[in-house]
Amino acid sequence: MLVSMNAMRTYEMVSFYAKTNNKFMLVIDNTRWCFLDSTKQQEVMAYYDEIIDEDEIQEIFREDYTFYEFDTQSAAIDKAVEWFPLSTQLDDQDYFIEAYVINPTGAIPHTSLVPPGRPVDSE
Repeated sequence: MLVSMNAMRTYEMVSFYAKTNNKFMLVIDNTRWCFLDSTKQQEVMAYYDEIIDEDEIQEIFREDYTFYEFDTQSAAIDKAVEWFPLSTQLDDQDYFIEAYVINPTGAIPHTSLVPPGRPVDSE
């Protein structure tokens, strides 16, 4: 018989950190970018270079996941909205980077991924 070792995923780890430290976490999932060919990677990086703060662009494109902590939910959401367009705002989905905020209760008050068919609130 197999016994579960209580595996944890990114969400569980980040929500635990947010709760323990009473922080609002911006999670940036850049795994899709890693599978693009080098030409497309450069195009996508050039697009975000115009949006993301100069000091942070390399951090975000260096790893599959990047995490930022904020003291308030509004600050975390504002940064997510400033840096990452909603999936429905991009014509080329290769440019999409999923970014979401996890609050200390474990809720996700913002995500850049809009499921197909869901209406989008104007932000």
